[in-house]
Amino acid sequence: MPFSTTVAICLGVYFLIPVLLYLLVPRDPTIHPRKRAIALVLGDIGRSPRMQYHVLSLVETGFLVDFVGYTDTAPLQSITDNPDIKLHEIKPAENLPLPKGLPFIVLAAIKVIYLTKQLFQILRSLKNAEYLLVQNPPSLPTMLVCYVFVTFISRRTRYIIDWHNFGYTVLALKLGSDKNILVQINKWYEHWFCRYAFAHFCVTKAMAEVLVRDFKVNAFRIIPLPDRPAVQFQPLSDDKRADLLATSPIFSGFSSATDKLVITSTSYTPDEDLTVLLDALSQYDSSSTPEKPLPKILTVVTGKGPLQEQFLKDISQRSWTNVQVRTVWLAAEEYPVVIGAADIGVSLHLSTSGWDLPMKVVDMFGCGVPVLAREFPALSELVVNNRNGLVFKTSDDLAKQLIAVFTMPELLRSIKKGALAECGNRWSETWRITAGPVFHIPNREDLTEVESSGSSDDEY
Repeated sequence: MPFSTTVAICLGVYFLIPVLLYLLVPRDPTIHPRKRAIALVLGDIGRSPRMQYHVLSLVETGFLVDFVGYTDTAPLQSITDNPDIKLHEIKPAENLPLPKGLPFIVLAAIKVIYLTKQLFQILRSLKNAEYLLVQNPPSLPTMLVCYVFVTFISRRTRYIIDWHNFGYTVLALKLGSDKNILVQINKWYEHWFCRYAFAHFCVTKAMAEVLVRDFKVNAFRIIPLPDRPAVQFQPLSDDKRADLLATSPIFSGFSSATDKLVITSTSYTPDEDLTVLLDALSQYDSSSTPEKPLPKILTVVTGKGPLQEQFLKDISQRSWTNVQVRTVWLAAEEYPVVIGAADIGVSLHLSTSGWDLPMKVVDMFGCGVPVLAREFPALSELVVNNRNGLVFKTSDDLAKQLIAVFTMPELLRSIKKGALAECGNRWSETWRITAGPVFHIPNREDLTEVESSGSSDDEY
């Protein structure tokens, strides 16, 4: 056989082998031709708006997304109706039939073991995704589980932490001391295992600085990604506001001509002291006199959580003439509309770390509603005093601010103008520019250049 023929046959076989392997070897069913991401929140998906926005942004840019979390509350309809998003339920440890009276540390250990087993089972079924995006807190057991998953089970997956706060500070609030041994262990755990993440999103620049300074995270892996309102949060037109106030049972008895509407949103947790609001409303009520009457206030409190019963009990013990307080739970689609009807919003969020920001303020700004917000270190990244809202420290401050905004129309108009200016800062564009490169998604400017060059070819 001529040498040239032998070489040709050898080359043919050499190039044929990978083709045969591609055709004959079964593919891993977990590898999909489209990019796939896992979004994990060890919490209620329906009450995790930022993670829902992450998921929608990923899908809009071509990803298939597996969304893992508790399913107590229905998420946005745009998530449940999207065929590219699959929900995976984590069953809460609270459903376990455990004997009463167990010590906290025993209950915590059982819960961690139970959740760890579930998370491994779910993640193993989703291996080979390109990305794993995880909300923090809670950090236990998610950080350890995710580290093991991307190191030993799905090595092609890049692990990204979305920092909403620091888990050990939340635990310190729950246990009443940052010196508690469990808090110290959780702090060490969070510091250690966060270093194995591929990238870190965080809600404030101040939080990014803490990650570098205290957690020793590489600064090049940290991307400040501030909360921005999603598209459903829009200012209400005068006609739509009037129709809502006239028809919704939430506002029964409310006169838009003479009364003022105050709205706050809460999860009824210890980091929001709602008595500050009630005390301020009491002072407002007592400040109204026949000689100098103040507008009547309807305060709508949206949300649900562990301290709600205590709040309702506190309301029942107060007597007001010019103030009403109503509590409601709103579906995800109702919430932006009701928020948009407010004259003023109130944020009582007092960060456990000092470095996160309240999502409720972002939602209010999206609807063009100015905010009275309780002061803490990172708040200035969102609320600028006398520009888009007012900042208070005590119930006395809040009472004075309520009186001021409802008796000084020029003040309310000024901060309303500032809140409306915030409407232009939307989540989708911020996400694409800031987070998109982490997921290898080109910025819109890059896409425009590609589209422009393509259209010029068609013209010729």
